[in-house]
Amino acid sequence: RNRRMETGFLPHRPGHPEAINADSFEEDVLESPVPVLVEFWAARCAACRRLAPELAALGVTVFTVNVDEELSLAVRCNVTALPTTLAFSDGVEKGRYVGLPSRQELMALAGTIGL
Repeated sequence: RNRRMETGFLPHRPGHPEAINADSFEEDVLESPVPVLVEFWAARCAACRRLAPELAALGVTVFTVNVDEELSLAVRCNVTALPTTLAFSDGVEKGRYVGLPSRQELMALAGTIGL
């Protein structure tokens, strides 16, 4: 079975970055053997919807967290505004962008983790 179907979390743009939850955060992000980006978003957030295709275009591993469904994870990661994109490498947050980044700002964030 598809894990997204099992957990009830679907990406906000099907076929693009994978939706995760608090239960899979450690395995998918903190224990990832490759650097990853994590976008915290909500369906009500227009900027979040505009960011999704930009993240998909990067060609890197991107996970999304719906803060309406995973508020405890957003609090744990100190997310105070949407969208917030975090860059992780070796289980450590290496960079963060709050708001809707330009393509150059998104590339700079990916660059903080060697992408």
